[in-house]
Amino acid sequence: MPTSPVPGILAILLASALSLPAAAALNISLKHGSEREQQSQQQLERLTARYDLARWIHTERIIVDQDAIPHSHPVLTLHARHLDDDGALLSTFIHEQMHRRLSSHPRQTRAALRAIRQRYPVLPVGYPDGADSLASSQEHLLVIWLELDGVESVLGTAEHERLLAFWSNDHYKKLYEIVARDKQAIGALVRKHKLVP
Repeated sequence: MPTSPVPGILAILLASALSLPAAAALNISLKHGSEREQQSQQQLERLTARYDLARWIHTERIIVDQDAIPHSHPVLTLHARHLDDDGALLSTFIHEQMHRRLSSHPRQTRAALRAIRQRYPVLPVGYPDGADSLASSQEHLLVIWLELDGVESVLGTAEHERLLAFWSNDHYKKLYEIVARDKQAIGALVRKHKLVP
């Protein structure tokens, strides 16, 4: 008795739908609706359609605000600074998503931060070398490691190195340098506490 091709076709369609890029799931709104914000939205949609970022997306709700400093809470907010640099926008996107990841895994994050505090009891605080507080600088060592790991996974080693050099001369400068220097040790700590997406 011949079998119907319908179940096979449905399986193929379902598999295709499940492997759709993350862009379809993002809910991006614009703070001012300016041309720069619209271009940033289009850029982010293009990047999330091109690359499989599912592992690094922990919130689909995004605001583009050309006047804001990127931040993760209460709503993940990006600026319009990197229209000419896809890698920097993607890196910033992953960075803010990793803050969301840490907040959604509080037990593992607390344990990882205890280890970070023991290893790095003193860190730079304040722009441009550190974050706003010692606690934030310590958390940023985890976030930056996760960000750079995501960049390397998605964009490759050369882009990882370029962006590491860029951020090391931009903001959180000393924190990026520490993560680069202690990549293996911080990576082991992040993996031990199961924080890698």
